[in-house]
Amino acid sequence: MAYRALYREWRPKDFSHVVGQTAIIGTLRNQVITGRIAHAYLFCGSRGTGKTSTAKILAKAINCLQPENGDPCGKCENCLRAEHEETLDVIEIDAASNNGVDEMRELRDTVKYPPQYGKYKVYIIDEVHMLSTSAFNALLKTLEEPPAHIVFILATTEPQKLPETILSRCQRFDFGRIPSTEIAGRLREAAEGSGAQVTDGALMMIARAADGGMRDALGILDMCLGYSDQVDETLVRNILGTSDSAFLFEFSSALTERNAAKVFSMIDRLMREGKDPAVFSRDVCRHIRALLIAKTSPEDVSKIMDISDDEAAEYVRHCEKVTVSRLMKILDIYMALETEMRYSSTPRMALENASIKSCLRIDDTDTQALNDRIDELEEKVSQLMNHPGTVSTAVPTHAAEVQNEPVLRKEKKKENRTSPRAVGEDSTAVWKELMNTIRSKDMTAWSFLSQGHMIGCSNGRYLWQADRKEAENQFITVLNMPERNRTICDCLKEITGQDSTFTAVSQSKAAAADSSGDDEYLETIYETFGKEPVNIVDDI
Repeated sequence: MAYRALYREWRPKDFSHVVGQTAIIGTLRNQVITGRIAHAYLFCGSRGTGKTSTAKILAKAINCLQPENGDPCGKCENCLRAEHEETLDVIEIDAASNNGVDEMRELRDTVKYPPQYGKYKVYIIDEVHMLSTSAFNALLKTLEEPPAHIVFILATTEPQKLPETILSRCQRFDFGRIPSTEIAGRLREAAEGSGAQVTDGALMMIARAADGGMRDALGILDMCLGYSDQVDETLVRNILGTSDSAFLFEFSSALTERNAAKVFSMIDRLMREGKDPAVFSRDVCRHIRALLIAKTSPEDVSKIMDISDDEAAEYVRHCEKVTVSRLMKILDIYMALETEMRYSSTPRMALENASIKSCLRIDDTDTQALNDRIDELEEKVSQLMNHPGTVSTAVPTHAAEVQNEPVLRKEKKKENRTSPRAVGEDSTAVWKELMNTIRSKDMTAWSFLSQGHMIGCSNGRYLWQADRKEAENQFITVLNMPERNRTICDCLKEITGQDSTFTAVSQSKAAAADSSGDDEYLETIYETFGKEPVNIVDDI
């Protein structure tokens, strides 16, 4: 007899052998027992979760001559015919290759014929979302009101592509991903049935790699058994092309420690071993996700990740020195890398580029880098406060300076307020401080002041002129408004320590002042700003 793949050999024969879909199996079994069989079912879920297998079991159960607690007996004529695919009462249709309107019209014409052996004639339409719009329309009326002996079972991985008119006519069952522990249990049965010896660690590694799909898990085990009857973690890792946890912990530590040289060296080692960059990027994504879970929810790591307590403790230990924001940033980069690698002609370069992005930070442009630095400083301050005895003698002095800094600031600010600055000696500095101060108090005033420059300062009287003559009237009106003018004067008083006045003037008035012969006024302006126009650049 020809060899059969494990996923076919170990396809469940009754409801009791379906793994991971307890609620769905309980509902269908009860419907068989009570005879409340719906005319249309919709089975949704990701690949390998048991949709088609459950559909075949249901088709056998409702036609079984002697069902046992809702399960097909497997011994009667109808069950044996269905087992050997010799019955005409169960028709399987692949919608991917029969997606036209003509196929659905033919189906509509054949449903009127009664079943040959059993009570029901069952149509299993797999990948039903592949049907065309016209095919859905042709199926619609038959699906809504089929003959009493017809049962439709639709299976799909993408229910969102089905029209609402189809969804509303079916009983929908959503098949969830199968937990890794349950997959490992079924794999152990398959390994024992094949006479192979597989370690528990290898079974869990295969189960996690299957990502909730039983068919994928059996396929991976089949590949491993094709190599050897003695399966361990090393063999599974070589078959999958993945990296071991020690390598991933070392690589993630290099990323978080910003050790670019070590990152390049480890990627080079990875490539020399013949590993696939795309597979490695997915491994890094899963590893960083595990670290993020360990950082945010250390008590639930083993439950969420389906790992042992020792492995969970290892993740918690490695995430202590890295912030949540940095882990999120690294995860974003590697998730984007998976998409980029699909279209990249040089996947190694893409992997190296993403790794260096995760490793290094650009202080001038990366806001995340600034947040990381703040988090690091907060962590260091927390350590100083919690363990003051472990810090060197130079650190307490610095800490004392940091602690006394607010007091020194207040004293300096008080001194600035009580010691009037000599007007005319440092008016450029006064103007800069005015622009810095007014920005936080009146953004409109700051915006208008930045469109001009100071033209005079004498005895606390400041004159301002717009750079553009066509807009000066608007500027003068806004800046000379009583409330806004008072705010500017208060800022000048806060800076200089004495009462000050501010006036926005037009260019014509400034020219008139020049031609009036007021030498004292001109000399004050020339002495303060020089004879050339002065443009003040706000240094913020």
